[in-house]
Amino acid sequence: MCSNDSPSEIADGTTAAAELAAAYEEFLLDIEEQPLPSYRTEEMRVRIEEVRATLAAEGAASAGQLQQLLRTVTEALADVQAARVVPIPEERDLSQAVPGATDTGATYEVTETEQAKATNVLINLLFTVVETPTRADRRRIEERAGRDGDAREGETRDSADVDTEADDATDAEGGSDFGVTGYAGPE
Repeated sequence: MCSNDSPSEIADGTTAAAELAAAYEEFLLDIEEQPLPSYRTEEMRVRIEEVRATLAAEGAASAGQLQQLLRTVTEALADVQAARVVPIPEERDLSQAVPGATDTGATYEVTETEQAKATNVLINLLFTVVETPTRADRRRIEERAGRDGDAREGETRDSADVDTEADDATDAEGGSDFGVTGYAGPE
């Protein structure tokens, strides 16, 4: 899987909350089309909607929301992988994604194509969940940006003094050794 396959990955490597919210909205539609047991589909729909709404409102999701969604998607992926692969079943309308009804005790059966497609959608959703920023990530980024901004202001003020000191030292010594003295190469 390359990074271009992930719907939440932007070319410069950053993720925008609005694009992630839109990606989660697309996953809501994609999950509905997959041959998953109805209880899995419903649970994922609820978890995805929680994350999508939080992203849209706050720009980041809570770690708890992402952990719950990650668990739900991982369980659904395990279900799909454990499903009995069958040729196209004659008794099931393939446009209806209701295999393995828990109340009837029917076995969870999917075709090979359905299994591959559902696995792909769920794996893409897993990557999106991992890429989703949490509130803690957002705070760290803001703190780092604040520290970097303060450091840059200090560097700008001090850079003129440092440059003149370095030039004076180089002129006095007659050259620059770039801080490497006595290096003879690998032994």
